[in-house]
Amino acid sequence: MWVRATQVGVMVLAAALPVLLCVAFTRYEAMRVVRSEAELASNFVVNQVMAIAARARNTAQGVVPRAAEPCSTLAAVLTIATATEPYIRTLNIVDGDRLSCSSALGQQSIAAHVILTGDGRMPRGDWLAIVPRTPMVADRPALLVGVRAPGARAVVAVVDSQYLLDLLHAAAPLSAYRQAELRVGTGTSLHEASADTPVASSPVVADTRKLFASSVIDLHLYGEPAHLNKEWGALLLRYMPWVVALSGLLVWLVHRAQRNRQSRREQLLRAIRAGEFHVEYQPLYGVESGRCEGAEALLRWVRPGIGAVRPDEFIPGAEEDGVIVPLTQHLLKLIARDVMLWGTRPGFHLGINFAPEHLSGADLLPDVRRFLGTIAGRRIQTVLEITERSIMRNTEQARRNLEALRAEGVQVAIDDFGTGFCALSYLEKFPFDILKIDRGFVLTIDAEGRSAVVLDAIIGLAHSLGAHLVAEGVASQAQFDYLRARGTHYIQGFLYAKPMPADVFSRWYGGAGSEVSADPAVMPGH
Repeated sequence: MWVRATQVGVMVLAAALPVLLCVAFTRYEAMRVVRSEAELASNFVVNQVMAIAARARNTAQGVVPRAAEPCSTLAAVLTIATATEPYIRTLNIVDGDRLSCSSALGQQSIAAHVILTGDGRMPRGDWLAIVPRTPMVADRPALLVGVRAPGARAVVAVVDSQYLLDLLHAAAPLSAYRQAELRVGTGTSLHEASADTPVASSPVVADTRKLFASSVIDLHLYGEPAHLNKEWGALLLRYMPWVVALSGLLVWLVHRAQRNRQSRREQLLRAIRAGEFHVEYQPLYGVESGRCEGAEALLRWVRPGIGAVRPDEFIPGAEEDGVIVPLTQHLLKLIARDVMLWGTRPGFHLGINFAPEHLSGADLLPDVRRFLGTIAGRRIQTVLEITERSIMRNTEQARRNLEALRAEGVQVAIDDFGTGFCALSYLEKFPFDILKIDRGFVLTIDAEGRSAVVLDAIIGLAHSLGAHLVAEGVASQAQFDYLRARGTHYIQGFLYAKPMPADVFSRWYGGAGSEVSADPAVMPGH
């Protein structure tokens, strides 16, 4: 039940993962787009405000040389300058703390604080400020652009704030931004905001600050969630069909992978039932006797219409899918059938490979005993070949099983020794009779016969433990001579004979395999 639940969970994850990633990505992308648009809008507004302020300052600077003239003559100049320049509502002359002349009101003597911020004192140099009101338009803010004139005088241009508000409306509409807050120099700020939701709940999506005439022009744009969600929704509509298709593809691939894994198990079980497996036997050459002293049973699978399947493909698959024990049980039946037709000598060594799951399982003893009972009349020496990995897994149960079988005459060989991670302490307390040297170490022997250090160490270890040695993958005379000189008991490899089907092996054993020769490479019929 939990296996099915796991499979369903994996499929749900495969379906949901692209959708979740798409949601996260489109949200991030929508935020990026909104911020990018806000930066463009904010820069545009600030640049336009600077352009307006520059025109107002240029107009005021044109009046500066005549700022000391009487208002009776200067008023007309101010009026003409105001009428011919855009954006400017009035031009004013401030003398000390009094407003002395205006393009709108003519000669005046009004306290300067009426239009100036704070205490009415003019800042040094040129300056900008937004004021909440002016004497003529008390209900609307204005932008003041001040230019110092000789003495205590200054020319102050008043720019109608409606130009700035229209600019904000056009470039940063409230449909996209909850609030636009513009601060120019000192004084109050100019802002447009939606009235339905507090600004505190909206993030700042743009903050542009630029310097003009020693004053800072600063614009904050606050995001409108509805606009962000609109962008997000548009991106979701654009990408979601592809994401849904990708989710469907992933679900199909996961489902197919799960079915393939299930079908691989079924394929192996079906192949067992259909008799697609057979056994090939690789002869074991006795160095002392000079003839064939046994064979290793190698399971082979030939699929109809497909051909041979490599053992390093289907055996790991059988282990992963829990079919290795039934497959080994089938192997034992095939071997028992084959050896009943052979005419081998008593003591013939027959090596059979067992997987770790089988070695430490409850089926090992009855399976091997059943096999021994079937071939009892053949007087064959059965050898269980196990790997170092088998020793490391469920050591106690495996050791008890092997001790029980050794007590019944079965021998144990450690296959491919040196390729795993077995500690030497395991070898000392683990029951075994034969050590099989992996062909990788045999390949370290060169034609000149120079010492192969690791190989020599393995040979010395086997001798010290009282184990017989089998060298695998012997393919040259130089390798054979090297191994024989160091007391190796048996060899396997193409130098002597290749693996062969049961009927071919039976004929070979009755001929060349029974002949005695000190050199396996020149065996009769080799």
